[in-house]
Amino acid sequence: MTSFRKIFTAIISFLLLVGSACQSKKADSIPQLLRQLEKDSIALEKIQQHYPARMQTNFRWCDSMLQFIPEEQIGECFDVLNLAQAYLRQFDETVPVMKHTLSYTKQQLTNLQNDIDTKFISDSLAAIYLNDEIAVADTLHNRILYFQDRLSQQDKELTSLMGTISKATSK
Repeated sequence: MTSFRKIFTAIISFLLLVGSACQSKKADSIPQLLRQLEKDSIALEKIQQHYPARMQTNFRWCDSMLQFIPEEQIGECFDVLNLAQAYLRQFDETVPVMKHTLSYTKQQLTNLQNDIDTKFISDSLAAIYLNDEIAVADTLHNRILYFQDRLSQQDKELTSLMGTISKATSK
């Protein structure tokens, strides 16, 4: 009987140790994920402050100067302008969704942390919810990286187009 008791005690101890390790992992993951969401929120604000206004100004200037450039260059100019406009429109339409997702995910993670701390939900259920929130946060992070890349590239393209138009109109 004592060997059964020792084995049973060892199994219970192991399960408690594993459970506390899982609890610790979730407890570490949520603050880390909240920090990432905060960084993403700041990155989104920087994108919003840096690119759209300047790109729209450069777009308008280029568009207004098209009448003065040689006809054979207009097609290339339209391609650059149309692509820049498409990315700006996509960004403008997506920003409210991304901001809502940031806010909602932060709230969900805070609620999840409270549920874990108060042991309101089981570890397995908490893990499922955490995985769902991680997926949302990762998607959001990748969208922000996408717009950083695309708007940066289009900003360079518009700046280059401005130089091309300036040269073409100064002849």
